[in-house]
Amino acid sequence: MHKNSIIKLYLKLRYFVFFIVLVFGITNKNFAQDKSAPVKPGEREQARTIEPQDTIEMNDTVQVNTDSNDDDLIEHEIIYSAVDSIVLSRDAKKVYLYNDAKIQYGDVTLNAYFIEYDQENNFVYAHGYTDSLGQLQGKPEFKEKGDEFIAKTIKYNFKTKKGYIEDVFTEEEQGYLHSEQTKKLDDNSFLLKSGKYTTCDLEDHPHFYLSMTKAKVVPGDKIISGPAYLVLADVPIPLGVPFGYFPSQKEFSSGIIIPSYGEEKNRGFYLQDGGYYFGISDKMDLSVTGSIYSRGSWDGTIKYRYVKRYKFRSNFNFDYTEFKKGEEGTPDFLNQKNLRIQWTHSQDAKANPNSKFSASVNYSTSSYDQFNSRTIDQRAQNTKQSSISYGKTWPGSPFRLNMDLRHSQNSQNESVNLTLPVVTFNMDRQYPFRKKNSTGDTKWYEDIEVQYSSKLENRISTYDSLLFTDTKWSDFENGFQHNIPLSTNFKILKHFNLSPRVQYTGIVYTDKLEYSYRNDSVNTAGDTVTYLNSEVKQGLYYAQLVEPSVSLSVGPNVYGMYQMKNPNSKVVAVRHVMTPSVGISYRPDLGSMVDGYYFNDTISGKDISIYENGIYRLPAAPGESGAISFGLNNNLEMKVRDAKDTTGTGTKKIKLLESFNLNTSYNIFAEEFHWAPISIRGRTTLFDNKVNINFGGALNTYALDEEGNKINRAHWFNTDETSFLKKIGRLERFDVSVSFRLNSKAGKSGNDDDSESNSRMSGFAGNAPGADAGYSQDQTAQAINDFNEQVMTYVDFDIPWSINVDYKFLYTKPKFESKITQTLGLSGDFSLTKNWKISFRANFDIAEKELSNGSINIHRDLHCWEMTFNWIPVGYMQSYNFMINVKGSTLRDFLKYNKRKRWQDNL
Repeated sequence: MHKNSIIKLYLKLRYFVFFIVLVFGITNKNFAQDKSAPVKPGEREQARTIEPQDTIEMNDTVQVNTDSNDDDLIEHEIIYSAVDSIVLSRDAKKVYLYNDAKIQYGDVTLNAYFIEYDQENNFVYAHGYTDSLGQLQGKPEFKEKGDEFIAKTIKYNFKTKKGYIEDVFTEEEQGYLHSEQTKKLDDNSFLLKSGKYTTCDLEDHPHFYLSMTKAKVVPGDKIISGPAYLVLADVPIPLGVPFGYFPSQKEFSSGIIIPSYGEEKNRGFYLQDGGYYFGISDKMDLSVTGSIYSRGSWDGTIKYRYVKRYKFRSNFNFDYTEFKKGEEGTPDFLNQKNLRIQWTHSQDAKANPNSKFSASVNYSTSSYDQFNSRTIDQRAQNTKQSSISYGKTWPGSPFRLNMDLRHSQNSQNESVNLTLPVVTFNMDRQYPFRKKNSTGDTKWYEDIEVQYSSKLENRISTYDSLLFTDTKWSDFENGFQHNIPLSTNFKILKHFNLSPRVQYTGIVYTDKLEYSYRNDSVNTAGDTVTYLNSEVKQGLYYAQLVEPSVSLSVGPNVYGMYQMKNPNSKVVAVRHVMTPSVGISYRPDLGSMVDGYYFNDTISGKDISIYENGIYRLPAAPGESGAISFGLNNNLEMKVRDAKDTTGTGTKKIKLLESFNLNTSYNIFAEEFHWAPISIRGRTTLFDNKVNINFGGALNTYALDEEGNKINRAHWFNTDETSFLKKIGRLERFDVSVSFRLNSKAGKSGNDDDSESNSRMSGFAGNAPGADAGYSQDQTAQAINDFNEQVMTYVDFDIPWSINVDYKFLYTKPKFESKITQTLGLSGDFSLTKNWKISFRANFDIAEKELSNGSINIHRDLHCWEMTFNWIPVGYMQSYNFMINVKGSTLRDFLKYNKRKRWQDNL
């Protein structure tokens, strides 16, 4: 086209173009406004036909041309929506979103009251609005790959992945970040200016924070800051650091374990539990830590963990300590070297249903817990046990194989027992005379059952000081035993159970005893005394016998009922159920089958086994044997009218006596002392299981001579007592324990007995280690200290108060002198306010009239801080601990105040 023609066409169309632009500008006058200012709800464009009170959610999608080679195009489609309105600007290529606006781009999501989206530059700008109370609402929320934060304004470029943020607030691994000005970089890290780091979750005014002049945040990894200082309640504190490093890793990684510091009376100043953590892989890790003390003590610990999902998990700990007290060369100098080995291995049940390997090893030198225990459980533990086991079964087969390595030790007498190994091979019960597809009633012979069991053992008993230094293979005891029992059971006369049994037993011994007599001269007159001499002969010896036996038992139930005659009585009836039981067992004389394994001592007149040193005893002795056992079980219940039943006919049962058992036995073929002591045992609960009562005792039916030795004469004929119960036998032991728990009504929820909220805190108080009367005073005090730590681990502020009381009474009189022990235990907790919790525990020895041990624990919830005070005022474990610290684990070891007296200072 000619140039002049183009000019003429432009002159003709310029007025039309001007008219179109004028109309478009009038109907979209909001585009001339400054979009950076917050827009309040209701301030919509005038050209929309939607009424201001209506709310309509609108969605749209910007499609991306993936075939274009333009480098400025973004990779994902952009999906946006808004509740009030979506306004498009075609000339500026912008989209304006109002009220609950949302833009999603790949894994990036942005929510805010107002969002401006620049399509040409791939840029978004978001902000909230200020309500009538001056509060900022609809703040922008930014989410990307699991990371999210809230800010006042956000500017973000989808293509470069960079942005600028004002007044950001985000959470980073139990900590919170505030920043006035923030730059987001393309690697998803942030640069902060005038920032705050705190573990307080208050967004506007946290109770405390570290004020950082500048910082860099790598989400899920770390926070690095420049100069920072502490601010408490918006008041700057003259405590600062030139730089800071806060790890916030969500996955494992290697790094330094920072030690804790403090002071002890005996060991001096210390750096404790510092070292290095090796994050080897997602299946295993390793930590090496140690502690050093200014007076020469030190310790080291290695912890290794290995986990294979759906297979097994394993933990191994090794501790070596050197405890020093006093100055070398002085009388009170003490230097104790100890070690401890702990290993646990558990196999997933689905890994291999036919075989299983497990380990639970807990070994330490006898004085380890005395000087190095960190918890009360360690200090109070006198015995330790370990086991390593392997089990194997065969599908469709009754056979089972088990191999175990066992260990047990007592720290009081320093004894150690090892079993290396014990192997058992067993066959489950089989019925050889039953048909596979039998029908109808079974015959008596079809109930005959057969089993097989075998056991191989190798064990030793020694002391821990000799275990690795002076132990030889010949010191071990070993042997093998297997049994094949054949038995059945059937009823006679409907009530009697007859159980005949034949058992084959075979035992392998590695030595036997040969006995002989020796005559020795005892004086110058030539008088001699004959002694029994024994000599051990090594070798493999096999002893076997077939032992027939039969037992007959009966145990019917006898019911007694007493109905109340008064129809208005609250008690309807009382029922008594008695279950007497009588059992008779008999084994005939096996004759020569047994005689060859025993030596008849003419001096003592007793038969002595030639396998006396073996770990397995022969199951039968020369002669016949038999016993008659007697038992009587009692149950007493009462039926009462239910006060909650409005009809007046409802009843409920109350247990007056859950059980009251009497048991004894009579040895038919014993030469003397045929009767066993009468055992008494009973229990009951009262007031809807709130009060528990247990009692028991033992009556010896034989009399004592003048020196207190038991004689073969009935106590009935050797006493001047007139009471029937006192004439039956001598009361050698009687014990009773009563315990009950009370909770406030506010602490109950639904079921009083099964409420978990009731049981958690009261469980700590009522079941504190050391509360048992069998513990010594020192052990109980140590256990109370551990109880304190447990209480502070879980503090329940939903229970206003709870009280636990337990009373124990023990009477013993083995001969002429009796001893009475009484203890009263009281524990509980109460809340002064919602955030104050006080718990206590005390044991009072009534006989000694003194407080044996006790503890007081106070906890105060300070929102993002907490205060604890633990005090043991009496006993061997006298100590106290006062601490104020932040709750978050990141700053817990740094922002705290601790004042304490450790129980180790009493050593």
